[in-house]
Amino acid sequence: MAEPNSRAEAILRATIDGEEYTGLPHSRLEALLIELNHSGGGGGGGGTSDYNQLYNLPTINNSPIKGEISDDILELVEPLTTDEENDLLDIITEDPND
Repeated sequence: MAEPNSRAEAILRATIDGEEYTGLPHSRLEALLIELNHSGGGGGGGGTSDYNQLYNLPTINNSPIKGEISDDILELVEPLTTDEENDLLDIITEDPND
């Protein structure tokens, strides 16, 4: 195959061939083409098998569901009060033989 005539052509070829283009953009056009390359082509086919590379990830309480998310962000259960924590600790540490 002939050498590409421009960096933009090289980026497009990489995208079409399903290869990752790792060069740095020298223009806005190249930046957009690299984004297209990293998003898997954007127009059917291609795609990604890496969930974290997807756009428009679902959210819970305005936090994207990506990687590990702590309980306080998800707010699926209300935090225990100090009294509730102490009661729970008493139950857990209570010796059933007493």
